[in-house]
Amino acid sequence: MSIRVDGLPGAEANDAIERAFAEVALVHRLMSFHEVDSDVSRLNREAFLRPVPVHACTYDVLQCARVVAQASGGAFDITVARQLVAWGVLPAPPAASAPAPTPTPAATTPAPDPGASWRDIELGPDCTLRFHRPLWIDLGGIAKGYAVDRAIDALARAQPVQCVVNAGGDLRVLGAAKERVVLDAERERDADVPVLEIENASLASSSGVRDRRRHEGRAAGPHVDGRTGAASGRTSFVSVLAPTCMIADALTKVVLAQRSRAAPVLQRFGAVAYWHNARLGWRAVPREPRANEEHPPCREG
Repeated sequence: MSIRVDGLPGAEANDAIERAFAEVALVHRLMSFHEVDSDVSRLNREAFLRPVPVHACTYDVLQCARVVAQASGGAFDITVARQLVAWGVLPAPPAASAPAPTPTPAATTPAPDPGASWRDIELGPDCTLRFHRPLWIDLGGIAKGYAVDRAIDALARAQPVQCVVNAGGDLRVLGAAKERVVLDAERERDADVPVLEIENASLASSSGVRDRRRHEGRAAGPHVDGRTGAASGRTSFVSVLAPTCMIADALTKVVLAQRSRAAPVLQRFGAVAYWHNARLGWRAVPREPRANEEHPPCREG
């Protein structure tokens, strides 16, 4: 991750950057699938057994994930960790960090129900969650964008003239000056390079080309269509431009699954996608973004 700040004295800029990195570290600690004591791991172990309290940041991300899942008809679904573990993209969930001498139900992670989906996640009061079936969630498709947003918020408190947070595929620009961003679609070296100019906006990119693989003779990859459980976007690259990086991050998975059919979802969130396929080349979805569209917040209700 890289952070650039313009328009602040050196000491103030360094302090702002340290606060921004602290926000990123917090998101990782709370939402990592790999960390045994993260909110995500605790939910995967215990939320089928009892309501589990989580940090307000984790709750915000889960709430947004449900909004995008509902809007996309389940194409975006954070409960696809079961498939990613089976394909070797993710490791099996860790056991509790300090299990009792005699194992208890909360000491290990229950096997997920193959029929479970985002609809089985109940968001309760006071930042609590409950799963109606055993399931495994993974926030890797949305949390990095949220971390970028948190970092930008930390920088904005110092009132810089311009700042950019780039998390390697997910970035956000704050300020009036335009930033040029090169899109990467794993093209030939001599191919033309597509460039976007953005200001006060977020851009997230996802690709299934680089990490595609086969599992038991079937196609697999890092992205899953939550409606079917099948790998999505294995030959595609997409960048989504949106008001926040969390929304942009989540919507890249919707576009990989739905391609041009994702246009209504993108329009709902005031976003536009630039999608590339080796056979079809570049496409903008929707073709004509709506001007001056009011961007709904990522909230329910």
